[in-house]
Amino acid sequence: MSSPSSRRRGGTVVLLLGLALAALLLGHEFLPEEAGIALAVESALPWVWVLIAILLLVALVRRSVLSVIGFVVPALVWGLMFGPSLRPQAGGEPDLLVATQNVGARLPQPTATAEELIATGADLIAVQEIDSLSGEIIVERLDQEYAYSSTVGTVGLWSDLPFEVDRDAGLESPNSRSLVADVQTDLGPVRVHVVHLPSVRPGAEERRNTALSELADDIESEDAERVIVVGDLNTATTDRRFDLLSDQLTDTRVAVGGGFGFTWPAIFPLTRPDHVLVKGLEPVSDQVLDRGTSDHRAVVAGLSSDEG
Repeated sequence: MSSPSSRRRGGTVVLLLGLALAALLLGHEFLPEEAGIALAVESALPWVWVLIAILLLVALVRRSVLSVIGFVVPALVWGLMFGPSLRPQAGGEPDLLVATQNVGARLPQPTATAEELIATGADLIAVQEIDSLSGEIIVERLDQEYAYSSTVGTVGLWSDLPFEVDRDAGLESPNSRSLVADVQTDLGPVRVHVVHLPSVRPGAEERRNTALSELADDIESEDAERVIVVGDLNTATTDRRFDLLSDQLTDTRVAVGGGFGFTWPAIFPLTRPDHVLVKGLEPVSDQVLDRGTSDHRAVVAGLSSDEG
């Protein structure tokens, strides 16, 4: 058996670690962006629960007041931050169904991916990374199913509803891929931005950040009553830069709740770079499809009128 002094020392260590985790959760916005520190930490913030669970196991072994406090403090902070995301919100029947997926440049079984998207019954389907042979196959299959479609660079939009592409709109930043269309829906006209922002990795965020700021400026200048931004934004919900969009738009997963809705990597999703963001519409559902053949899982969001 361990001595009381040993238990106190162990409890103190657990307490300090717990306080450090709580401080990280509360003060992550003060982390420096240099060398990608903020990007890496903020993208992984929801997974701090794993470290908190380890503290719980240690606290159960140590059985000291200090170790219990070391677990409880970060657990409470994490719960306050992320608990609402886990609780399902009231839903309803969607008037408009939107699907999005980054299908990957070298996708195996592209026809199966296209069929999975079609099977969602989505009114609008946004696809990214179609600049490959597999992408051409997906484009051809979706063209067979949907009456209206348009592709710009590596992104595309398919719809059961008529739309016109705004050829003068879209991101101009290098490596940004976007399409802007005005879709006629039963809810009224909807301005749809299909976007694939530049890839990002720790220490190499400048191009993504520039394109993200440009997209936020475009949304701020929009005079459309209803707006949808959909696609691979290469930005996690917990990334500090995501506020540029979430301050103006509603994230369907955040609004609907029921979990974090991670989409990447498909084999074991750790984060969510794929989003459906809306203004002037009410999110009623947000579903992440099972793993397909892409390295991103597809997202299907249900929207309704926010009137009344």
